[in-house]
This record gives sequence, structure tokens and C-alpha cells, in this order.
Amino acid sequence: GEAMAKASDNQTKAAEFLGMSERMLRYKLKKYDLKN
Repeated sequence: GEAMAKASDNQTKAAEFLGMSERMLRYKLKKYDLKN
């Protein structure tokens, strides 16, 4: 059970990290669009 809990916790962290970086990319792309 503990290994499964750790795995799902890591999955959640990975998902949060991906969501964060995706938002950052979109933000940077928007700023880049404004410059052009």
C-alpha cells in the first residue's frame, strides 16, 4: 500500500509540475506574441 501511495503522490507532483510548466510556456508565448 505504501508503495502505491508514493507512486500516486509522485504522479500528482508530476502532473502539477507539467501543468505549471505548460502555463509558463503559454505565458511566455503570449508575451512573445505581443512583442512581434
